[in-house]
Formats: sequence, structure tokens, C-alpha cells
Amino acid sequence: MGSIMKQIKVRAINEADYSCVCLLEQGSSGAHYQAAVFVRQAMTLWPRLFLVSEVDDQIAGYLVGSIPCDYPSSGWILRVRVDAAFQRMGVATMLMCKIEDLMKDYRINQILLSCSPVNHGALALYYRQGYSDLNRETAYFGPGEDRLILRKTI
Repeated sequence: MGSIMKQIKVRAINEADYSCVCLLEQGSSGAHYQAAVFVRQAMTLWPRLFLVSEVDDQIAGYLVGSIPCDYPSSGWILRVRVDAAFQRMGVATMLMCKIEDLMKDYRINQILLSCSPVNHGALALYYRQGYSDLNRETAYFGPGEDRLILRKTI
């Protein structure tokens, strides 16, 4: 992990990243339209908090953050995705560190995120980054789609 860490760059998304990020968002679902709509809307709504990571000039992952208008002291991580070829190399960790730095600039004092309680890999990452369980939401995204809400004070 040490040598790859030096090669990872994290920056705000730009228009040239759109197609690559759409493909990563689409993943194996095959839902191109939904992926394209999500990425375009996120780029429009949160351009400074939509981060991409690059390894050797290739998009390795992305993170979408948000600051709700009604709760400006809390930030949210809405999505973290890392290409399978770059998982377990520190890409998500670097994205999360960068979003925390940006959120501090906005005077955010806590970051929230939701995660499936059966996504053990993601939960391990979030717990390592200092997140803790806030509560469990039953049917958060509909029947059978429970989520843990995690929080980190920054």
C-alpha cells in the first residue's frame, strides 16, 4: 500500500471525468441512465464536494459529499465508490480524508453517512476512519433496505 499511496491524487471532479465516473457509478447494475443522472446532478449541486481519485491518470474512485441547507453544521457523505482494480489500496481512505478537510473549511462539526449493515468491508473502513453508529434505520431505501447511520465528529 505504501508505494501506491504516493500515486493517488484526489481532486474535485471536472467535466472530463463525467464518462468515467458514470461507468463507475453504473457498475454491474447496467443502469446507465440512472448513473448518468446521478453523476450530472451531483456535479451540479456539489461541485466542490464531489471528489475523484486518480492513479496514474486513471479514475480510481470518487466520493460525493453534501452540506444540507437546513443543517449547515453537518455534512454528509452520499456515495463512495472505488473501482475493483483499486480497492484496498488506500483510495477510499484518501477520499475520506480529503472530504473531512473540505468539510472543516465549511465549519462542519460532524459528518454523517449511511451504510448497509451487511456491507462489512465498507463498515470496517468507516470504523477505521473514526465513524461510529448513530442509529439503525429500518427500510431506509424501502423494504429490506436497512441502513446504519454513522457519524464522525470533526
